[in-house]
Amino acid sequence: MKEELVHVLDLGESKVVCLSAKKAADGIRIVAISSVPCKGVKKGIISDVDETAGAISQAVKKVQQAVGEEIKALVVTISGPHLEGTNAQGFKPVIPRGRLITHQDVLEVVTHSRSIVFPPDREQIQALPREFKVDGVRDVRQPVGMPASKLEVVTYVASGQLSALQLVERAIALAGKTVDQMVIRPLASGIGVMTTQEMDGGAVVVDLGHGCTDIGVFMNGSIGYCASLPVGSGHVTTDLSHLLKCSPEEADRLKTSHGVAMAKLVPETKSVDVLQVGQSIARPLQQKVLCEIIEARMREIAVMVKQQVEKSGQMGLLPGGVILTGGGAQMEGVDKLFEEVLKHMRVRIAEPVVKLTEAPKAGLAAAVGAATFTIQCYEEITPANGGSSFKDRIRSLFSVFNG
Repeated sequence: MKEELVHVLDLGESKVVCLSAKKAADGIRIVAISSVPCKGVKKGIISDVDETAGAISQAVKKVQQAVGEEIKALVVTISGPHLEGTNAQGFKPVIPRGRLITHQDVLEVVTHSRSIVFPPDREQIQALPREFKVDGVRDVRQPVGMPASKLEVVTYVASGQLSALQLVERAIALAGKTVDQMVIRPLASGIGVMTTQEMDGGAVVVDLGHGCTDIGVFMNGSIGYCASLPVGSGHVTTDLSHLLKCSPEEADRLKTSHGVAMAKLVPETKSVDVLQVGQSIARPLQQKVLCEIIEARMREIAVMVKQQVEKSGQMGLLPGGVILTGGGAQMEGVDKLFEEVLKHMRVRIAEPVVKLTEAPKAGLAAAVGAATFTIQCYEEITPANGGSSFKDRIRSLFSVFNG
């Protein structure tokens, strides 16, 4: 098991989060964390490499000062609509029949499952062995040491747009660091907020970020489907700014201080003051009107989430319901809106517990989850040739809760 510090970088559209964590008796312990504003990422893809590199450098420097050591490599979260995932199968005969399965057998069967031909503009990011099958017996999580004649595996293979991944590596290189591991954000967010029961029984994690909404559908202790929508809570701010003719800063203030995701929860008589562009005196506006604008966009996101859950084929088969996290989940009434759209599914809002006074109040699920994944998924399946690239490493998701 890993005892050293793990350093995570979460690239968001409004901020860059860097944290250092280490293994603890009850999971992981966050040692240091920093959050730096960043406008260099749009819809999960870096649009300004220099801006992003500068924010990364600042965030990492703050954490380095806190932990008292230089950070050389970072575990980085990857988001954006370019993400895709598929469940692939691998097969390997065990010869001679009946001998004990070895670590090399596991590597070979997983490697076989990864032999998917991607277009030249796409690249594998992660391969997560979800379930092994030994001589037809399913739900085997650790096959090494078992006698068998046939070994099979189901692996969740995630890929991303090559150019988007190269931009991430470029920005981190400009900040003087290297990539230790890439973790898809829907997976990281899920690990950051889910309970063991929810991951085993099945649940949907929805990370309502500023520019993207990341969705992870988990079942049987692992992720089985992911999606990243190019719309987030930042679009609410844009809508308010455009329709109310106010500055983005005023729109964000209105959203944060007076926003409710369902207009029917707001009394007809209540009003808020809106300072429009070019005006020196704020004008009163019915809060209900404000919230109708907000609800239109948040409902659109909820409907898109429902469509993705339906696409996963797991609608109605997720007793853990929907877990909302991220900055957008902090708005009043968001859980009720999602309950209305995703009928018959329980909805709860969750953020990981971070016992540091300087930590942001929300939007830490992905960073904490990526750290947990890196620390607790300690059983890496690495090539016999000792490949050193993060692309050569494979981790089993189920070891997060069953290591």
